[in-house]
Amino acid sequence: MPCNPVFHAEGKPANSVANLILYQKFADFLIWYEPIVERFPSSQKPALCAATKNTCYRIIRMIIMTNRQRNKLPGWYEIDTELEVLRFHIRHAYKRRYLSKKGYEVAARKIVEVGKILGGLINPKPKGG
Repeated sequence: MPCNPVFHAEGKPANSVANLILYQKFADFLIWYEPIVERFPSSQKPALCAATKNTCYRIIRMIIMTNRQRNKLPGWYEIDTELEVLRFHIRHAYKRRYLSKKGYEVAARKIVEVGKILGGLINPKPKGG
């Protein structure tokens, strides 16, 4: 008789990527940021808009892939690099005035939060102490 999987929040299996807070926070960011990117000028759709969205989708894919790997550290470092590329896209959009100051501040806060979670995965604090 097969054993039942352990379930956590929202009835998802314990080993599901949906239980990974990094995935949840970045997915929330993407849901919030994608409509903003869609409002960039049409001249930027094939360049900055597409590059930003592709970077976001790459990060989500990498989070899912890394979560399934046994040795996660190299994947977390790759995600960190892509997050830095995303930061560049966001700064560039702000400097070109495609993104408001408030939008930039909110995006920066959300990306910092994702970065802190990722940093905790890369350099976990020792238990005990």
